[in-house]
Amino acid sequence: MTESRYGKAFDQVADEWARLEDEHDRMHPDRSDCGGVGACPMMAAAVDNQHTMINILNERRKRA
Repeated sequence: MTESRYGKAFDQVADEWARLEDEHDRMHPDRSDCGGVGACPMMAAAVDNQHTMINILNERRKRA
């Protein structure tokens, strides 16, 4: 896989986020059935990954 312009760390977190989202949607096709971030560990993990991606992007902007 070719590294994106956002870097390897971001790409790894984004790949994990996509995997979690795909797995979650297979278990809970209607996201309102899962109970949300507070009740669904996979949804909570996906949201944590989103925050990590945002933090990585913010750090890259600071260094640029």
